[in-house]
Amino acid sequence: MAEDTAPGEIRRSDEVVAGLLRRILDGRLRPGDRLPAERDLAAEYGVSRTALREAMSNLTGRGLIASRGGSGLRVTAVAPERAQETLFLYLRDNDLDYRSIHEVREVIEVHAAGAAAERGDAETARLLSAANDELRASGEDVARAVAADFEFHRLVSVMAGNEIFSLLLSSLRGGLIRVREHNLVLRAAHREACDSHQAIVDAITAHDADAARAAMASHLSAVFGYWHTAEQR
Repeated sequence: MAEDTAPGEIRRSDEVVAGLLRRILDGRLRPGDRLPAERDLAAEYGVSRTALREAMSNLTGRGLIASRGGSGLRVTAVAPERAQETLFLYLRDNDLDYRSIHEVREVIEVHAAGAAAERGDAETARLLSAANDELRASGEDVARAVAADFEFHRLVSVMAGNEIFSLLLSSLRGGLIRVREHNLVLRAAHREACDSHQAIVDAITAHDADAARAAMASHLSAVFGYWHTAEQR
């Protein structure tokens, strides 16, 4: 029969979670490190085995620790997809206005376009061009257009060579998909996206960072304009 966890025990387990999180954040516990033995942790924090196991369950569920083949619990490296998922859920649950998302896009994507022009290779530039060709060919198929547009911007972040760009943009995907679904129904917005994307491709292929940043900034401004006009109706 499973042990019941009293409210007081849950609060004590939170103290253990907070303490171990501090060790992970300040580097005293690093990915691959084994946690102290259960009896030592229980003695250190002055908690019961029930509270300690509640804390371990919490940390395991958050992907911060894991059991490694009989060698005890160890600190794990946080996978990019888990970080994306956490931020995505936060943004979804708080239902942020696109204006806030747009401001973040400007900071990330304009810089990423310039970095892509400086660091990108010919193969990724070819894929970028293919993504824009797919957008042009999507016609009135909005789902296809949204997928192609998302892939284009994802590839720009990949070419920038900074995985944090990709992580943050992927986390924003919920809000970005809604705006794309709205905008890409409009022929003018669809045409603008194709033309702006081509300008971005040309600048990146030419390794012209200033032109790439300018083209991306112009494109994002147009995207915001289509959204804002609809919001004012």
